[in-house]
Amino acid sequence: MASKWKASYDGGRKYNKTWESKFSWLSKASDGSEDGFCKLCHTAMKPKQSNLTKHEKSEKHLLRVKASRSVRPIQVVRNPTIAEEVKTAEIELAVTMACHSSILTMDHLGEIIARNATGSRLANIKIHRTKCTKILTNIVSPTLKEELIADVSGKKFSLIVDETTDVSTAKQLCVIIRYYSNVEKKIVTAFVDLVTVVHACADDLFNAIRDCLRGINLELVDCIGYASDGASVMVGEHNSVWTRIAAVAPNCIKLTCICHSLALCVQHAFEKLPSSLGFLLAEIPKWFSKSTIRREAYKSLYEVMSPDDDQLPPFEKYSATRWLVRGKLIFRVLTNWSELQAYFTVAQPASKQNARYKARMLLDMLKDPILYLFFQFVSPLVSEFEQVNAFFQATDADPEEMFTELNTHHLSLRGRVFNQEREQLAIENVDFGGKFLFEAMKFISSQQDKAVAQAKVLEVKTRCLDFLLEAITQVEKRLPATSNVFKGLSALHPRKVLNVATRVPVSQLPLPHLRFEKVNEIEEQYRKIVHRDWKEDSSFDGTIPDTMVAFWSRVADIQTSLGDKPFKELATYALNCLTTPVSNAVVERSFSLLAAIKTKQRNRMKLELMNAIIRICSKLQFGENCCMDFKTTR
Repeated sequence: MASKWKASYDGGRKYNKTWESKFSWLSKASDGSEDGFCKLCHTAMKPKQSNLTKHEKSEKHLLRVKASRSVRPIQVVRNPTIAEEVKTAEIELAVTMACHSSILTMDHLGEIIARNATGSRLANIKIHRTKCTKILTNIVSPTLKEELIADVSGKKFSLIVDETTDVSTAKQLCVIIRYYSNVEKKIVTAFVDLVTVVHACADDLFNAIRDCLRGINLELVDCIGYASDGASVMVGEHNSVWTRIAAVAPNCIKLTCICHSLALCVQHAFEKLPSSLGFLLAEIPKWFSKSTIRREAYKSLYEVMSPDDDQLPPFEKYSATRWLVRGKLIFRVLTNWSELQAYFTVAQPASKQNARYKARMLLDMLKDPILYLFFQFVSPLVSEFEQVNAFFQATDADPEEMFTELNTHHLSLRGRVFNQEREQLAIENVDFGGKFLFEAMKFISSQQDKAVAQAKVLEVKTRCLDFLLEAITQVEKRLPATSNVFKGLSALHPRKVLNVATRVPVSQLPLPHLRFEKVNEIEEQYRKIVHRDWKEDSSFDGTIPDTMVAFWSRVADIQTSLGDKPFKELATYALNCLTTPVSNAVVERSFSLLAAIKTKQRNRMKLELMNAIIRICSKLQFGENCCMDFKTTR
């Protein structure tokens, strides 16, 4: 009976954790029971202190203790430097893939690097497409977004948006902001997000824009300027994204993209010319677009006829929507005119039946001297428009230069048709261009019936005058508001601000609502700034910057001996004004990135990865850097 009771009592014993302080070799058994376990002998025992004491004095245990004292513990040496270098290399490889190649490439590239880096630290690199994707979406992109949030927090900003349809027919809205960066000391253009929208209606687009901005701790009430293309849903006066933004931020300025506007000016004016011009511009590139034999035949003929010239052949496709294509193609057709005549003279009888008629039509057009006159007239004009267009595609163009460029272009255009009293000139006094007039006189002198030839030239001049008048009308219709904004911003140029004779009164400075909160300080600082010798200031090294942003960013950082910034409010106001957007070119560049990233072969790419790649590429592109300049910061 007693033995049965003792067995029952011993079976109910519990392991006591405090025993481990007395017996360093002891731990609780890992099998879930309450037994003790000797870590040296690998032996289990009942949870009873007398049993533990007895085991400690056993011969087996004493031998194990003696043996353990004679063995030195293995020192595990960790080298964090190698691990960090491998991580850095993997991040830089992932960024390079994002900028230049498909993520799928990393499956092979990572293996090649590891295989050929035996004995090097790079042999420890283990990266494939999954890890590369996670680095981009979970490390690099979120870090860049965090840096953007920290930099833009509490700032005034301008908004640039546009929407497009990608290769998978999904509608994508791109949101970009401009703001002054205290870190980079310049106006920064930053990619915010790419958002998929189902219905491209004003309400959905506005909500998507607002949510994007809230994602980086910005509110539309702080929006200074809004730029988009001329689509009604974006900038229309009724039920558009713009009307909703204006309701939230009444002082926000709307700027229709200048590049779009200039392209539309040319497009509308082009409608006044014969349709045969457009047909020729479209069909000549089509003729060569899918035939290597035709291209090589033309190149061979060109080398024979003009061996010393290196003009580009007219192979680039015509596009009414691409801003800088029309003028280039007109110029190439014009400079290759005689070579094209010779080519189609040979190609027309040698072509197959289904192409012979088109070749004959193109040849007849190229032999038409009247059409040649139209090309001579329109080529320099369209090139002039596209030069201005290219200037406004810059992300950091100076408002003073922009106003001068736009105003000069407008006055130059008007000067062709109107006199100083704004009266339209007689057609014989209109400036159609020297080359056009030379070719017109050459055509008249080559004809036997001079009267008929002069009548034809007069008809050409009439159509060309219609082109000029329509171009002037479109420029004055589409660009006056934009021109006035740049004119106002030009008042902040240091040449004007620091000149008593040319500076405007403080009441005429642009965007007065931005001075409202600090109006007294800004007015006082504006009065004082002209009386300071800035060339003697240590911040300027004896020279005053020519650009507004460089000047005002230095003025903002000037401190007194007490640590005060005497012109901080004025400089902040000026820099906020200079964030006003210029064009939609930055958004179009983002769409070009999207087209290169999401292709027919990669049309199932998720939005998260697309956003990460575009954010990384945009960060490098807007900063005029490449993947080789990317450095890991932590």
